[in-house]
Amino acid sequence: MADSMAKVLIVEDDIASQQYYTVIFDGKYEISMVSTVQEAKQALKENVFKVAIIDVSLPGGESGIDLIKDLETEFDDGPISIVVSAHAFPKIRMEALEAGAAEFFTKPILSDVLLDAVEKYVTGSKQVTI
Repeated sequence: MADSMAKVLIVEDDIASQQYYTVIFDGKYEISMVSTVQEAKQALKENVFKVAIIDVSLPGGESGIDLIKDLETEFDDGPISIVVSAHAFPKIRMEALEAGAAEFFTKPILSDVLLDAVEKYVTGSKQVTI
């Protein structure tokens, strides 16, 4: 059954957030969890993902915004990017959306809101929410 589930890449270094995502996506999507941009790029070379949920602040010298830019330039069939971040600053939101993110949510996020957003992009809508 897992073969028919859409793949979602989650780029998140916070353990509590990783656990939260694991619980809310269980049985709905096949998830791959990574903590850094470098790990995300490796996962993208090995798999095709429909959606990537990306945190802005990540360890390793590259941010989630850097990854979104890379998705737009290096991965032709890359996933739709959804940012979920503790940074609620308008400037960060604009940077993420301008880099190519389809959505920007601040933590904490209600599970229904995130599940609805992921489902929207898994089923094919690419409309950007600003």
